[in-house]
Amino acid sequence: MDAVRNNSETPRASVLAPSTDLDASLLQEIEAAASEYAREAGALLMEHFRTPLEIAYKGARQRDPVTNADKQSEELLTRAIRRSYPKHGIVGEESENDSGDARADFVWVLDPLDGTTNFLNGLPVFATSIGVLHRGRPIAAAAFIPSVRHPNGAVFHARLGGGTFVEGHPVHVAENATPVQGRLTGLPSYYLRLFRFTGGLEWRLGEVRASGSVVYDIAMASRGVLQYALFNSPYIWDVAAGALLVQEAGGRVLTRSPKEQRWTPLERFGAADVPSLKELRGWRGAVLAGNPQITEYVGARTRRRSFFWRRLRRRLYEWWERRSQKAP
Repeated sequence: MDAVRNNSETPRASVLAPSTDLDASLLQEIEAAASEYAREAGALLMEHFRTPLEIAYKGARQRDPVTNADKQSEELLTRAIRRSYPKHGIVGEESENDSGDARADFVWVLDPLDGTTNFLNGLPVFATSIGVLHRGRPIAAAAFIPSVRHPNGAVFHARLGGGTFVEGHPVHVAENATPVQGRLTGLPSYYLRLFRFTGGLEWRLGEVRASGSVVYDIAMASRGVLQYALFNSPYIWDVAAGALLVQEAGGRVLTRSPKEQRWTPLERFGAADVPSLKELRGWRGAVLAGNPQITEYVGARTRRRSFFWRRLRRRLYEWWERRSQKAP
């Protein structure tokens, strides 16, 4: 499966280049396996994309759609991992119960279908994401994304210290040190309600795009399609693979929790030396991805808006919605 990587190309080294005592052959094996699983899940999604779907809704307000495609994709990934790596832990978006040792050294973090609303509406902007962690640190990643250049879809893949590749070809983050007008920037569609931009950044964010898929956007940042990407509070399955894809493409990923006053490098997930599956599942934080210079520039000029006011706005909206439903 290592044929997916073109070894004649010299990859750009990871900016973080964290030390690890893992055997290089093991990293190659896990990257190859993650790439294979992502491709199989992607093929399943593409089959469903062309056929009618069964749709259910999850969450307290029953607004987040989940389809039979999501479920079957995660089941496919889980079976493959359990078969080859029975001692590894698994954290999947659609699973209520995490699989494996509660404090496994190796954990596979799965998003079987990110961009479900796009998928349901026939927009081919979605992804399958597989991030592999060792004691909370990303060591391998693979993401399947529909592609115009590749009729059967493209697999982005990386391993720690090995560079980022798309279908065997190395990719790199954009190189401009500050945002450039006319170049694409990934932001949430409601970014002005979430972030406050200062120092002139508010006038030079770039050409803003909101794809509806965190995995898709962060993969595009690793390829340099997006000059940078900013996310409000993704879950771990949204960024576990993408963080490594960006880092191994020569970039940097920063994070910031609601309680933190500054951006910090996202080098690992969880506070414990060996985070539990429960701790990993509960991870959330704002994320900024791009090259080291542009993330420093944007991060220094970006603030999250007051959580109090955002929560008040949400409560007022919920109150108005309940009131509207009761009206005759």
